[in-house]
Amino acid sequence: MTLATPMSASGSKPLARRSADLDRLVDTTWDVVIIGGGVVGSGALLDAASRGLTAALIEQDDIAVGTSSRSSRLIHGGLRYLEQIHLPLVREALAERRRLLRNAPHLVSLEPQLFPVYGIPFLHKAFYDAGLTLYDILGARHDGGWHRRLDVAGSLEIWPSLRRPGLRGGLLYHDGVEDDARFALAVLRTALESEAAPIAVTRVRATGLRSDASTGPLRTVTATDVLGGGELEIHTHSIVDATGVWAAEPGHPFASPSMRILPSRGAHLVVERDRIPASAGLTIRVPGKVVFFVPWADHWLIGTTDAPYEGPPARVAASSQEVDELLATVNATLDVDLTRADIVGTYAGLRPLIAPSGGSTVKASREHRITAEPNGVVRVAGGKYTTYRVMARDVIDAALGRAAAQARPSGTADLPLIGAADASAREHITREIATIESVAQVHPDAAARLTARHGTEAPAIAAFGAEADLLRPLVPGRPFLEAEVAWAVRRELALSVDDVLSRRLRLGPELGEDRQAVASRVAEIMSRELGWTQIECEGERDAYLDSAEREYGVPAPA
Repeated sequence: MTLATPMSASGSKPLARRSADLDRLVDTTWDVVIIGGGVVGSGALLDAASRGLTAALIEQDDIAVGTSSRSSRLIHGGLRYLEQIHLPLVREALAERRRLLRNAPHLVSLEPQLFPVYGIPFLHKAFYDAGLTLYDILGARHDGGWHRRLDVAGSLEIWPSLRRPGLRGGLLYHDGVEDDARFALAVLRTALESEAAPIAVTRVRATGLRSDASTGPLRTVTATDVLGGGELEIHTHSIVDATGVWAAEPGHPFASPSMRILPSRGAHLVVERDRIPASAGLTIRVPGKVVFFVPWADHWLIGTTDAPYEGPPARVAASSQEVDELLATVNATLDVDLTRADIVGTYAGLRPLIAPSGGSTVKASREHRITAEPNGVVRVAGGKYTTYRVMARDVIDAALGRAAAQARPSGTADLPLIGAADASAREHITREIATIESVAQVHPDAAARLTARHGTEAPAIAAFGAEADLLRPLVPGRPFLEAEVAWAVRRELALSVDDVLSRRLRLGPELGEDRQAVASRVAEIMSRELGWTQIECEGERDAYLDSAEREYGVPAPA
């Protein structure tokens, strides 16, 4: 087990580091430049680095700001794809689930899920039992074992609030739960710390592409430094478009008619765990889709919806109709009378689906597709979060070409991500951190939660917090340390209050009445790291509060 290098409280000047990266970005001729900082783009950077390629990534906002931080937070094969007879996709996803559990065990865990069965005795239970048996055969059994059949009493023991009328029992299986934003960040940081020394710069927006016959295959990506101003020219032999749903925008700089993206919005509710007591997650089958109760620390994540989306792809929010739809599904299955008053927050994300001929997002394939565009851009779209590594491997293969890809194969299949620690290692780290009195005073679970978020880097964060006097609780009564804010700026590329609260600490939809006070404290800590003036500090706080209310609030009834 390798622990992170301690970080001095004197600072590491993240803006100076970013400036140096910008200089290197324009002064180097790269093997590949990746546009887009979601999990696929980050995965492509890691894949390129694993082959020894010189690689750079630019992202117009923050790492994982879009789809990759707005998922259902499941790493799974996809039960509903069995009904669509997408067996190769399910098999591939389950194989990748095994890898993710092995390569990032601090961020991906296997959790039990109950599938309650209603309907005609024997018939419906036999049907769904057969489906889960196929799921097991395709690979699920390798991680969580074969699923179990439960009678009505056994199902109610796990989920006491299940509606009794028509209940025929349940099926207990396992699937993966992850921290999607932190996982994408871990993929990126693993690349940045590799021997190939790639770079990733956020707040840089690609604006166009130039090529010159006199320079052969060499191309120039034009871009704008959103944070500091100024135009950039980035020279590269290959370009990967990993912009996901942004590729559907009319003004996309690398637009091409060869692949049409159909954005699909999925909304989620965030409800306190104590509101609905249960000892496992829940999978509810409703016509046309599956709704999950995903266990998430102190809350349930309930989702998702699936419908075509038209509009700007940035920072989408759940609609009132989607909230009503999810509440109706919950109350039809559970005897809980869930209302808007019970919802702590909401969030929504867009899936970059490949448009089918009929236009339905429910039936749109979740398989990924890669195209080599006439302008030399290699585009990747579609797919599932679970199979991001395969998507990243395939798009770098395509960028290199068959012969070069065979000569320099991907090295990510068994590559642990930064912070990776198995259960035994996490227990050891937790015990070590728990001896720090200031951490123990924050919350009984503070050491364990810190380790769950950061793995082997947790002791370095705790040590830095002690040195910098940042071991106080960030949120009253919750296991988050102020030190994590400074760490996010220094080591995790965070440049705004939203970066920290929404994607580094995952608190965006959960803060409720504490939002303003916590945002103020985060801005204050960040101002020391980034040199913000008092006016800038207040502006950053207010910008977060405005966006958080739009993105994570509970919309009023229509």
